[in-house]
Amino acid sequence: MTSLIISIIALCVSISNVTWQVARYLLEGPRIRVHMKVGALGRGGLISVPVENVKDLSETFASFESQGFTQLVLVVEVANHGRLGVQLLDFGVDVPRGASVKVVEDVIADTPMPYVLEPHQEGTWSMPFEYVESFARSCKETWPREAHPLRAYVHRAGGKKIRSARSLPLVLTDS
Repeated sequence: MTSLIISIIALCVSISNVTWQVARYLLEGPRIRVHMKVGALGRGGLISVPVENVKDLSETFASFESQGFTQLVLVVEVANHGRLGVQLLDFGVDVPRGASVKVVEDVIADTPMPYVLEPHQEGTWSMPFEYVESFARSCKETWPREAHPLRAYVHRAGGKKIRSARSLPLVLTDS
C-alpha cells in the first residue's frame, strides 16, 4: 500500500512538472496580438476606433472628417505580450479565401518594416483606406455570392501569419 501511495504522489509531481514546462515554453516566447481599427489622419495626429465599436462606417468617417481628420486609414496595432522580441516583416488585410493586400509604398508609420517588436511593446501601422475598399471590391467581383470579412494581419519572421481577432464586414455601395 505504501508503494502505491508513493507511486501516485510521484505521478502527480511528474504531471505537474510537465504541465509547468509546457506553460513556461508558451509564456516565454513572443505572444502577438493584432488589433484592427479604422481611423483618419489630420490636424497633426491620428484618430482611430476599434472595428468592433463601429456601427456605421460612413457615419464614423463623416465624424472624423467633420473634426478635421481627412485622410481615411485602416490602422493595424500590434502588441507583444510575451517575453521575447519578434521580427515583423509586413502587414496587410486578407479575407477567408486567402486573398490579401499589403501596401508597399504608402505605408503610414513611424517605424518601417521589417521591425523588431520587443517584449511588452506596441507598434502601429496604417494604410490608406481606399486600398482596403479597392481590395473589397475585387473580392466581391471575384466571389460575388460570398461575404468578405476583412481581417488585419502581420507576418512574423519564420512565415507565421497572425490575424486580428475581429473582422470588418465592409459593405460596399455602388459608385
